Parts: sequence; C-alpha cells; structure tokens
Amino acid sequence: MIKSDLKRVLFVAYYFPPRGGAGVQRSLKFVKYLRSFGWEPTVLTAEYTAREGAYDETLLCEVPQGTRIVALASDERRFVALSKRGLGRLAGFVVRPDTAVIWANRALAEARRLHAEEPFDAVYTSVQPWSSALLGMWLKEDPGLPWVSDFRDPWTRSFHLLWPTRLHWKLDFRLERRFVERADRTLVVTPTMRDYLLADHPRVDPERVSILLNGFDEEDVATGPLEDDGKFTVVFTGKFQYDHHSNGVKRTIADRVRMLGTCGRRDVMLDTHSPIYFLQALKAFLDRFPERRALTRVLFAGTIGEGNKALIGHLGLGDVVECLGYVSHARSVSLTKSADALLLPMFSTGDPGERCPYASGKIYEYMAARRPILALTQEGDAKDLALGSGLGLAAPPRDIGAIAAAIEGLFDAWKSGSTRFAPREAFITAFSRRRLAARLAAILDEVSGGRRE
Repeated sequence: MIKSDLKRVLFVAYYFPPRGGAGVQRSLKFVKYLRSFGWEPTVLTAEYTAREGAYDETLLCEVPQGTRIVALASDERRFVALSKRGLGRLAGFVVRPDTAVIWANRALAEARRLHAEEPFDAVYTSVQPWSSALLGMWLKEDPGLPWVSDFRDPWTRSFHLLWPTRLHWKLDFRLERRFVERADRTLVVTPTMRDYLLADHPRVDPERVSILLNGFDEEDVATGPLEDDGKFTVVFTGKFQYDHHSNGVKRTIADRVRMLGTCGRRDVMLDTHSPIYFLQALKAFLDRFPERRALTRVLFAGTIGEGNKALIGHLGLGDVVECLGYVSHARSVSLTKSADALLLPMFSTGDPGERCPYASGKIYEYMAARRPILALTQEGDAKDLALGSGLGLAAPPRDIGAIAAAIEGLFDAWKSGSTRFAPREAFITAFSRRRLAARLAAILDEVSGGRRE
C-alpha cells in the first residue's frame, strides 16, 4: 500500500515503457526510485503498442507496484507515415514546436482532471518532445504547480535537429527562453549543456539551472555476462544517428534538395555518430594483422541503418561484424558486460576544439560494465566521462589511422590480459540511478517548499 504522507508529482514522460530504447531509461529509473525518497509519481505518457517498433514490455516490471500510469493516444504514427512519404518537413512548418503538441493539449485536460481528483505537489516534465515543456508551463500557470523541467538533450543548440526555416528556429529559441525563465528548476544532463543554455539566455538565474547527469541501475548491471567465446569482442548498443549513404550521388542530391532552406548547425558532422570510420579502421587493422581476423568479433545491437549494414558488406567485414537488431535492455546489459571493448561514437563539429555537450546515456552503462571504452569523440562531456572512469581510450572521430591504432591497443590489452584499463570506482558509483533519484527528490522538495508536511 502506498503511504499517504508521500508528496505527489505529476511525472510527464512522453517516452515511457512499454516503449523501449535508451530514451525511456532516465524516466523509468526516476519512477522506480522516487518513492524511496518521499515522492509518489503519477506517470502521464503516450500510448505505445508492439506495432510501433522498439517495444519492451519487460521494462514495466521495474515500475513499483501501485504506480499509476495514464497513457493517452498520440498522433505519432500519422506523422511518422507522413515523414516516410517525404512530407515530414511540411508537417514541421505547421505543427510547432513538434508533432507531440497535439498530445500535449490532450494531456493538459487529463492533468487538470487528475489534479482535481487528488492534488499534486509538483509537476516534472521530461523533455523532449519539447511540447512536454509546454504542458509543464501551462500547469505552472494554472493550477500553479511548481515545475521542474528536465532537458535530456540540447534543443536550439541541437547537433542533429533541422528547422524548416530560420524563423522557426528563432521562434523555438524564444520558446526555450520562456521555458527556462518560467520553470522553478531546469535540469540538464551535462555541464557543457548548462554552460551553453546560460550563455544563450543570460537573464536566467544560474541557480535555477542544475546539472543532473544520467546513470546506471545497479540492479540492471547485476545481470551476468554472456559465455566467453574466446574472441576479442567489440560491442555497440543503441542507435546510430547517421546512416551511410550507400547509394551514392543520387541519395546525396536528394538529401540536399530536401534540406534547401532549412536551418541547423551547419558545421556539425552527423556522420561521426555512426560506425563508418570505425568500420574503415577495423578493416585497416585486419588488413595489417590478417591472423587476428578469426579472433575478432564486432556486435551491433540496436538501430543500425541499412546504409551502415551495406557498408559492412562493401568493406568485406560480414564475417566479423554482426548486426543483432533491437534487443531487450537486459540482453543489452549482458552484451556490454561480455565485451572486451565498447564502442562510443559521438557527434562532432567542424572545430575539434569546440566542446560537445552530448554524453550518450549508454556511456554510464558502459562504465558500469567496467569494460574498456573506445570513445570516438572530440573534446566534451562524453570524453570527460570516458577518461574520468579510467576505462576510456579516446580517438578523433574521423581519424581512421588513430582509430585503427586504438583497436590494435585494445586487442593487445585483451590478448595479454593487461590491467591497463582500471575502473575508478568512486567516480563510477556516483552515477547510480538511485543516487540520482535522491537528488531529483531533493530538487522537488526545494521547489515545492512546504506544500505538504
């Protein structure tokens, strides 16, 4: 039975199980542990079915018994269908700030009904979709709930988003400013992301923007590794954000036509968030050491992309690289714990000295696995975390020679049983999901004040 003295938070998380994938983990783990720190969440989310792709019903087992989950219909499937027909940009012209705004309006009526039924002490919004923050702002205005807005990714400094026009970007920039000015607390997931947000919106009180990093769940990483097959195994889990243009000039021209007039960070290199340069480096490594081919295996688990798969065949790596497709979170953890090296490709920019504000959520489970991390990243938070853990080996994301040398070094360490990569336990354990949930509960306590004893 749920204790009546718990404070109540309306926990808005559009992405939530049974939807699978990395995007649900932060919200799921907060919900899993918040009750232990005095807060009872009611989850307001979007409906999701097995027909829609990454579906992982097993994740619901982690939701504490008695937690109320209210799932409302969304129009996501319709907009995905439009995008597949090449009409996604047209929808983006009209439906702002994103296609979830229709769901957010629907959710507002439900949120007010739930609050009238049994009042909440605060509202938390997991952002993105960006429309979730609209819901938090509206509920702060009426009925006046304290609001914590949690940005899981940069928005108007995004490395991968494109806006239909520069005007659309300016409108979103103004809306972002309204969000961070009105929220009682804005959370961000990396130090660099906080620096950029405060630089862009200098009127915002820095005390109201806090860093709450991602992490790993000790219960998840208690899963055992898979059986060792005696091979040097490199593992990637998650989603490559870029798909290799395997069909050449036609695809490139078509993409450029579709992007005419769009607005985005033009100096960003999305292709480094892919296996392209790793695969070329792997080929160079195996060409140099052909006797090591039979001892080398690469596993990609998650969303790989058809072009990336085609590149594997084109480079003659089909006997070494295996694409597993989407796997359950439990299996994903087992794969990371079984690896001899973990692949971490990241976005990059035209200026290698610029700090990248992204730190993929997978890096925390990589650290928890206590396995070496091959970080293909420029300066930034991901590199800081990888190296800070004692497990990281960093290489410039497009430097095929440096990446091949890193693969060679990792292979040699595996073959010799070297202890070159020693985990820094105090650094790693600071990112436990339970500790992070305790921090979120403390922030909710701060913004809600004395609303309930």
